[in-house]
Amino acid sequence: MVAARTEGLRARKKRAAREAIASTARRLFAERGFDAVTVAEVAAAADVSEKTVFNHFATKEDLAFAGREEGIARFVSAIADRPPGRSVLDVFRAMTHTVLDVFVAGGDEDLLTVAKIIRGSRALQERLTVGWESGAAAITAVIAETSGADDDDLVPPIVARTLWFTHRSIFLAALNGLLAEEEREQLAARLRVAADRAYDQLTAGLGEYGKRG
Repeated sequence: MVAARTEGLRARKKRAAREAIASTARRLFAERGFDAVTVAEVAAAADVSEKTVFNHFATKEDLAFAGREEGIARFVSAIADRPPGRSVLDVFRAMTHTVLDVFVAGGDEDLLTVAKIIRGSRALQERLTVGWESGAAAITAVIAETSGADDDDLVPPIVARTLWFTHRSIFLAALNGLLAEEEREQLAARLRVAADRAYDQLTAGLGEYGKRG
């Protein structure tokens, strides 16, 4: 029991340190631009060593996209825990709506900050969509596992990428809308309609995939 509590404390401390470093980096990137800030400067401002920064983030670009892993983890959990009668597509539609309602219409300022940081760096713009593949791989694994697919079945990776890239495309449209200073509730409402149109189009082929009896 003591070991379990100690392990939990260590995990919390690690998460807190990671969040503090990411918050410091985001502030510096917003103030001066991503390309103008070095990892050494982030470390100094966060009062940690440069090695500590790299222990938490493999690359400087990962600092700008901090939180992506947690977002992927939420998708994986939602797919793994979907109730009987709910398809993988149903999960994605609900998660897309949640992002639009909570982060876009809800006025999440971090999202706007990240959008501005990305706009100011070509390296981050190129990295934005390249990073989608890590999410696709994690989602493929959970879809395959919960659907009972064989190891060589190509359907899970195709389903994962189709739905994941649909969600990420809506998210990218949200970033662009925020940068264009579109009113948040109107932006979320517009993208909810677009998201539903996209998922409705996919329902004919994927609407029943992954439903549990």
